[in-house]
Amino acid sequence: MRRYLLDTGIIVHYVRQSPLYLKIESNEKITEQDCIPFISVVTMGEILSFGTQRNWGQAKFQSLRNLFSKLVVLDINSNDNKLLETYAEIDSYSKNKLPADKLGRSISMGKNDLWIAATSKVANAILLTIDGDFDHLNGKYLTVKKY
Repeated sequence: MRRYLLDTGIIVHYVRQSPLYLKIESNEKITEQDCIPFISVVTMGEILSFGTQRNWGQAKFQSLRNLFSKLVVLDINSNDNKLLETYAEIDSYSKNKLPADKLGRSISMGKNDLWIAATSKVANAILLTIDGDFDHLNGKYLTVKKY
């Protein structure tokens, strides 16, 4: 069973049904039966803010709600020690302050991206994204597929 965690930029393309959405769907087949598509609750907040700031109409927000209903939502508000420990480890690694494993340089990651990365790692899901914020984690903490 294939498992994907969709980052905010990917969700934007799905809502817009853009050419990139068609490419992702063609390659990854997110909506097929043998795939479990996840979304972090953090991404849900980001995309709702994005749509509000861009004054999306009711049709786009309805499309977004329809998409949300097809995704497994992963929450960060739990007592899941594995998620919290993974967040701390990825944050420390990104700041080049993980004592046992130095990155060699510090990379600034937004707190939302840290939660998304940690969630992807704990869910054992490939992170689909359109940006390079997760590049330094690819192959080290999680699998990142960038479009």
